[in-house]
Amino acid sequence: MPVRRLLATLVAVVLVVGLPSLAGSAAHATDVVADPAATVTADPAVPATPADPTVQPADPAVAAVPAAPLALGSRTLRFGDVGEDVAALQKLLKVEQTATFDAATRKAVKKVQRAAGTKANGVVTATVLKKMKRELKKQAAAARAAKKVSRGALPRAGAPAASKRYAAAYISRTYSWGSGQMSCLSTLWARESGWRYWVSNPNGIYRGIPQTSSRVWGAMGYSTAQYMNSPAIQIKVGAKYIKNRYGSPCNAWAFWRSHHWY
Repeated sequence: MPVRRLLATLVAVVLVVGLPSLAGSAAHATDVVADPAATVTADPAVPATPADPTVQPADPAVAAVPAAPLALGSRTLRFGDVGEDVAALQKLLKVEQTATFDAATRKAVKKVQRAAGTKANGVVTATVLKKMKRELKKQAAAARAAKKVSRGALPRAGAPAASKRYAAAYISRTYSWGSGQMSCLSTLWARESGWRYWVSNPNGIYRGIPQTSSRVWGAMGYSTAQYMNSPAIQIKVGAKYIKNRYGSPCNAWAFWRSHHWY
């Protein structure tokens, strides 16, 4: 019976030693099978990165606010500038409103600058703009007064003042003579005639506001009747005489102070 006992012992050993290995293999096979209920999720041990509180989301209800238009006088304007302030300047000067400081605008600016007695460089600073506005206001008042100066005779009452306003507008528009030249002209013709269109000198040769002769107004195509009954014609004749002979009213006034005639 020893053989049987030996075989039994061997079987017992195999059972004792081998079964755990088999059980382990079975357990390993079970571990590698994918869990059908498993899903890919974030690791709960790793916290999510919080949003930056300083970054605000864009509000679709808030539209972009357009830049405020430049007001005339808020900057210095010169040739080549573009903007709504340029258009406002062009409106003031009564030139085409292109919103671009072009050659026509510069020419108009220089004309008003000369009339205002400031440097005619075509550059419009805030200070120059104020002077230009004053000059344009004077010109507008003179132009309104000029409409009252009829081609026929004016009532003598108030005629000198109306004639002065007309003269200021006329010489500015025609010769670009500003307020300084008008001051000289005002003084000159005040000495000659007191700005009375109906007066003549004692010998009757020199007549009207500028005290010119028929040789002067006749050369411009006016009859004596036309000349003597129209302050506007007298001013045109006298201004052209001064332009041709002296170049400007102030030159004529300087000559008059030395000779008492011009």
